[in-house]
Amino acid sequence: MSWTEGRLSATVGRRPAGLPMLDRGGHRSPEQGACLMEYVSVLAGTRFSDHPRCTHPALAQLARVVNDEVVDPAARSRLAVLAPDLIGTRCRDPRITLTVMACCLRAAVAARPQGRDLPQALERIEAHLNRLQARQGHRWARLRNVGSEPGVLAVISTLRVVLRHTHRFRGPRHDDQLCELLERAIADCRELLAQRPARPTRQQSQPAVR
Repeated sequence: MSWTEGRLSATVGRRPAGLPMLDRGGHRSPEQGACLMEYVSVLAGTRFSDHPRCTHPALAQLARVVNDEVVDPAARSRLAVLAPDLIGTRCRDPRITLTVMACCLRAAVAARPQGRDLPQALERIEAHLNRLQARQGHRWARLRNVGSEPGVLAVISTLRVVLRHTHRFRGPRHDDQLCELLERAIADCRELLAQRPARPTRQQSQPAVR
């Protein structure tokens, strides 16, 4: 079953009342429409923006690209069901950015299996992820790892590589492949977030009085 025949098929042709219709680009207000990240800002109850603070910048960058690169408006409208999972993903864990980049590179490798540059880049990203994963049990390492996170320019460059290769394969599944890429990146990042230890509440952090 394809991406469009599965989880998102139920949303075709309808949207929740009061929420904007998904469209390309930026918008001044929800009444004019919204890109996926502007849609997220509406759902989150924050200021209308395509850069809501509730979403990790790497995931938000991928969401904006997928929203604008999808050709069929019906396919874009189905992205709305992914919006709730983009809320609450912002954190300082460098693995999130690396995970988004790894998902993008896997999509590029699948689109263009020939050549060695993309697989080698993917191997480097995955090796870095594995090193960070191995250090997660050490608080000192988690603090040090924050400074090793790739910047947004690295994410943008990776996305450009993906688009350069997937554009050559425009066809019936072009929109599906882009949407599947975003869906996979969100799922992988939320899996990482679920593994993070919960922060103690103020009451839990205070020593018990005997």
